[in-house]
Amino acid sequence: MALDMETEALLNLGDAEAGPWTAARAAALELSIPAEALPGVIDNIALLKSQTALFVAALGDRAGEPPETFQP
Repeated sequence: MALDMETEALLNLGDAEAGPWTAARAAALELSIPAEALPGVIDNIALLKSQTALFVAALGDRAGEPPETFQP
């Protein structure tokens, strides 16, 4: 499975690492997250990680490949 580095980093996060990773990622992207919003953003990152893991597992060996264009 060939995923990009950012997806791999997200999937390898432990629960305790989500907060620091979110803050570091926001800083790297020059984003400012208000302190009162940060817990909600971290919860969303945890949900995104869970959904990403589900999709990667469902794709199996095809994860990381470019998507095919829909052909009706």
